[in-house]
Amino acid sequence: MIEDRIYAAKSILVVGAHAFDAEVMAGPLAAAAVKRGATVTFLHLTMGEQGHPYLVPAHYCVQKEEEAGSAAERLGVAMRSFGLRDGFLPTDDQTALEVADIIRELKPEIVITHWHGSWHKDHRAAAHLTKTGIFFAGLPTVASDHPAHTPQLLLFGENWEDDDGFRPEHLVDVSDGFEAWRDAVMEYELARGLSSFPYVDYYSSLYRLRGCLRATRHAQAFAAASHSWNAGSGLFSLPFGKGSGR
Repeated sequence: MIEDRIYAAKSILVVGAHAFDAEVMAGPLAAAAVKRGATVTFLHLTMGEQGHPYLVPAHYCVQKEEEAGSAAERLGVAMRSFGLRDGFLPTDDQTALEVADIIRELKPEIVITHWHGSWHKDHRAAAHLTKTGIFFAGLPTVASDHPAHTPQLLLFGENWEDDDGFRPEHLVDVSDGFEAWRDAVMEYELARGLSSFPYVDYYSSLYRLRGCLRATRHAQAFAAASHSWNAGSGLFSLPFGKGSGR
């Protein structure tokens, strides 16, 4: 069962286009995984600094960095940021190589990112960068300070902006992480009413709805990469047992 694989992981990486995306795609799951002993890292590709109606992006960026740090502390996760420009997230190979370096360094068994079917260009870019980063991370011929690594599982989280073609293939019990998530996202002004979209109401209801279908209090939905992509992403990895000391 995919839920067992997730909660057996020692390291999980969540890649979000903007600070706050990782929290809603996998925040409750992250908190629940941390309780089970996993190390979880949120990689914010941008801070989402273009999204304030009054503050200039440079000032809102500083605020979002503080909010993201406080949210990460409440969830018990580590936080990384690339500091790229919100609204202009690139999809070039050089940026994907930077994602690959993070994957090689952290060696996550599980990687979670955006579903590609989004009206938001940065979300589509984040999905592309993550998939390409996993490809580069598994290539032994790509030079890096860290050895090649291929995650066992790539999942796509549920996000209201990424609904085009998203199918909730896997419902994961996140009941143990819901309260920590609710406390964490309230660190963000975005969750406290900055936007006309009721983020906390929406996601609280969504996690409860998914929980009803999972027969738990709360759950999060994920789509999985195709079987051919999973096979292809590990194509250049050493066979099991080779070079591992087993």
